[in-house]
Amino acid sequence: MKLSECCELFLSYIADKSPNTIKNYSVDLNQFIKIVGDKEVELVSKSDIAKFRMVLQSQKKKSSTIARKLATLNSLYQYLIDLELVKVSPITKSHRPKISQRIPSSLSNEEIKTLLKNIDNLQDKAIVVLLLTTGLRSSELLNIKKSNILIERQNQTFSVDKVIEEGLKEDDIAYIRVVGKGDKEREVPITGKPLQILVEYLKEVNHYIDSKTPIFPISYHTLWRKIKDIGKKIATSLHPHKLRHTAATVALASGAELRVIQELLGHASPITTARYAKVGQKQLLKATKALSENIDL
Repeated sequence: MKLSECCELFLSYIADKSPNTIKNYSVDLNQFIKIVGDKEVELVSKSDIAKFRMVLQSQKKKSSTIARKLATLNSLYQYLIDLELVKVSPITKSHRPKISQRIPSSLSNEEIKTLLKNIDNLQDKAIVVLLLTTGLRSSELLNIKKSNILIERQNQTFSVDKVIEEGLKEDDIAYIRVVGKGDKEREVPITGKPLQILVEYLKEVNHYIDSKTPIFPISYHTLWRKIKDIGKKIATSLHPHKLRHTAATVALASGAELRVIQELLGHASPITTARYAKVGQKQLLKATKALSENIDL
């Protein structure tokens, strides 16, 4: 069977994954075929894998990017082994590049204050505040719909439309349901000033979005450009992931436990086992409250 046919089979097999995951896998696999050729799958050798890596390195791809692409190939071959289309994978540990474990950069408290002062429209403010106080991934943020937001008030829950129409009350809590990596679903709570800003934004756009439309109807490229342009105003390099790292850093400085931060960010840590208690919504709420208070919105 040709490599391209195997890739089509594999992409059909993972069709229940997120659109972003499928897109990345498809790009990686097509790039591999383009570099090594559409040969019979059992003829793909270790030399082909080495060639693929060398071409990526010559294109100045980051080690993390190369590692991800090789992981895609590894997933393909594990699938083909299960189908008994191949006996072994041509990918070995020696093919995988070492990935530097440098600490991600984050904004200082002064930079956060300056950043928030230099945002001049409500959509940008809502986006930045949500990223800073929840640590959401870009894909998670851009897929939020009104139907994903539930409001809790005095032990009762209702849709966000109620507070858009009637207004917020002091102790209202919003739970935003997001789907992260590996299609893992979690609920991220927000309250106080971040919730006020979100509802204010939703009131502004409510006439042209429905419950199934993303509340931020922009592309990932547009989001990246927005954040980058805001960073230019304060003379700092800025991107959505830096805001996520800032949220984690501020949460840690606010006294949140590592396991709470892990749950908030949707991380699946290999060192976390069943002996750790499940993080409750009260702890997550405490963490996001501390974030908004320490960020001084």
